[in-house]
Amino acid sequence: MERFLTQNRLDHGYWVHWSLLVRSPHFLLHSEMDHSGESTPTWLTGHADPYGPLRAESDILLSCPGKGPRAPSLTAPLVCWLQYCKWRGLSLSSPVAALLSSPLSIYYIMTSLVPRDFPELNILKKKSLKIHIIESNREFQSLLVFWELAMLLPHVTFELLFIGEGLPQECDEQQFLLQQKGDRLALVCPSFAQEDGVGKRSIRVRGYRRAYHMLQGPKPDLVIGFRPAFRLHDFWLSTLPRLQSLKVPAYFCEDNELSCVCSQQVMGAATGGALSAPHVNPFHSPLRVARGDNKLPWYSNAFVFHLIYKTVAACPQRVPLARPRPCDPAQPLPPANQKPPAEASKMTRKERKQAARNIPRKRK
Repeated sequence: MERFLTQNRLDHGYWVHWSLLVRSPHFLLHSEMDHSGESTPTWLTGHADPYGPLRAESDILLSCPGKGPRAPSLTAPLVCWLQYCKWRGLSLSSPVAALLSSPLSIYYIMTSLVPRDFPELNILKKKSLKIHIIESNREFQSLLVFWELAMLLPHVTFELLFIGEGLPQECDEQQFLLQQKGDRLALVCPSFAQEDGVGKRSIRVRGYRRAYHMLQGPKPDLVIGFRPAFRLHDFWLSTLPRLQSLKVPAYFCEDNELSCVCSQQVMGAATGGALSAPHVNPFHSPLRVARGDNKLPWYSNAFVFHLIYKTVAACPQRVPLARPRPCDPAQPLPPANQKPPAEASKMTRKERKQAARNIPRKRK
């Protein structure tokens, strides 16, 4: 990974979030907010050159419709990198696929997996979608790549909520807009720009720096997480029950199959539920991630699975008790300490006298 980034001079833009060696503060979100009225604060300038030295890819991906090559309308969902690169006019050997893996994985989940796993939702017919992306800090630092969702599904209005304890403090409860600005795509903060300046085609983004189970708000249409690592963080023991209560489709992408197996154990312990069988994500990153614990191939977003919630058993229906026959209001009820008299035909004269002595009498 590091050798590849160095050889291709991928040392700035969004690539700094992939390297373990390069850390440039000029491309991170900063807390120094500019209140001069500019549309783009200083702390968002890290998104000015997202794709780094990939100039050809940048011109294609950041150009607004009508300014760059126009991709034809899709007649069927894309299911592999070859189809996407041919449709978008990109080279199949371009390393930009590593950055586009996250938005393309969301697209694949929406168009291929959710219709198969949750057909009752009819997600492909919805005009607006609220998607929660949890514990995915690297994706939050690469917001401009999610404009591809608007290009792939132009009829859908997206609202992306990033929730995680690792998000920058200055971005907590902040709102951003991915929108067309002139002939280029830009990331702006609505508090620094006029609302009427927002283009019709825009993606709203919000950030919340907290654990997911601490978030209060409306129910999302879809929950997605990248590299969740259930076994490494204790907050999942509270987040997974929260998702269980919401019953919302939740998909996660992991780097390797071993993490999927460990996630299955955590899911069972936290909720009693299970995970779907993990399968290879066709839009995983092509860059291999080196790990020192074994020689197995690891790739970002390599496997995808969804949560299977525990079904609550229905309570057994109680058999209603026989209702007592209504009493005749004309006949007074006997006293509580009085035994019901036996039938006169079955009582002897002596028994009737004894019963009469036992009836309490009012004192004069």
